[in-house]
Amino acid sequence: MAAAAAVVALCLTIYYGNDSSDSGRSQADTGTSEAAREANLKVARVAAYVEAGIDGKFIDDSGEEVGKVKGRSGPHLDVTFENRAPGPSLITKATLRLREAGFFPACHPMGSDLAVSMNYEFRLPAELPTKPYEQTKEISFMVEENDLDRLTLTVGPDVEGVTSWYGVADIVFEHDGGKKTTLGPIAVVDGGSDPEFHPDGDTWVIEHITYPSCLDETANLVNHLMGIPDVTVSKELKTLREKLTSMGH
Repeated sequence: MAAAAAVVALCLTIYYGNDSSDSGRSQADTGTSEAAREANLKVARVAAYVEAGIDGKFIDDSGEEVGKVKGRSGPHLDVTFENRAPGPSLITKATLRLREAGFFPACHPMGSDLAVSMNYEFRLPAELPTKPYEQTKEISFMVEENDLDRLTLTVGPDVEGVTSWYGVADIVFEHDGGKKTTLGPIAVVDGGSDPEFHPDGDTWVIEHITYPSCLDETANLVNHLMGIPDVTVSKELKTLREKLTSMGH
């Protein structure tokens, strides 16, 4: 019986030894096949604009809610992902890194008994506590194999100001077991609550200016934001630049 076991063991050893090259080729083929099936996620297009559809609440000076807000306008980041691979890609996390933020100069007297707090997916401090400031959200967004798909995120200040808020950010998307895809910088603005200075479709309402120096200050700020290297500029920043130019600023 011991002799028979030795013969079997020897035969097994010889069998695997003779097929080692085939096994290596098989493993290499499997590795190539698995690699070919891996997702290949890229950012195909980025757009930023103000659009309606965001809910929120009115708050008083103490921060207490005193009413609901429905369908208000706010900044949207519209990202088209491309996955040119025979395997789906799952985005699981988004980290927004805020480089700059603040409010435009006031062109009219400011003051209000109530403020608006919006339900943005990224509710950011109106002014940066640290540079850069980071905020991370868990998400679940699938881009199917050999396909394009759009992900829209909303971003804005935790409390809306009278004048328009601006922000400059990068976003890091984590996907497919720890891979990362980064886009940015992106410069966005919101509409504020000043009825005499706000975006309106493809232009801006700017009228009855109380503090004329605000227009040159705003123009300088817009020029700075649009001059950031490789920046994606929101539609409203572009149209604000056009409006200010038409007014001689």
